[in-house]
Amino acid sequence: MNTTKMTKPKLHCLCWINIRAQGARICTLMTAIIILFSWPVASNAQEHELGIEPNERELTVPDSENGRALARKLCVSCHLIENTTDSVMKVDVPSFSAIANRPNQSIEALANWLMAPHAPMPDPHLTRKEIRDLAGYIIFLRTAK
Repeated sequence: MNTTKMTKPKLHCLCWINIRAQGARICTLMTAIIILFSWPVASNAQEHELGIEPNERELTVPDSENGRALARKLCVSCHLIENTTDSVMKVDVPSFSAIANRPNQSIEALANWLMAPHAPMPDPHLTRKEIRDLAGYIIFLRTAK
């Protein structure tokens, strides 16, 4: 008779453990749902870092004037960006005109080259739009052959 009294509290404890385990599963499920629904918001926020606004179609045509402004801001300390006589150029650094006139040079080739870090040039951390605009400006400096 004593054994039956002892088993009832144990059964009661096991039920309580089951209820607690279900609560933990529900909590985990709710956390996963919250993360899932907040994911698109985080990815849209990162689009601004790429140079485009959320849900805005990315243009493929470079803006040469923006590329010129970027070159004057970021590249002029090392590269000769325009054919002027008052500019000083480093010996081992090609001018933008020389880069533009390389055989088979294209906006796509320049954009791909600017995306990959390469020494000794520092990484200016450009957006895709800025890379496209800068490459378009460099190609704009190509002399007719």
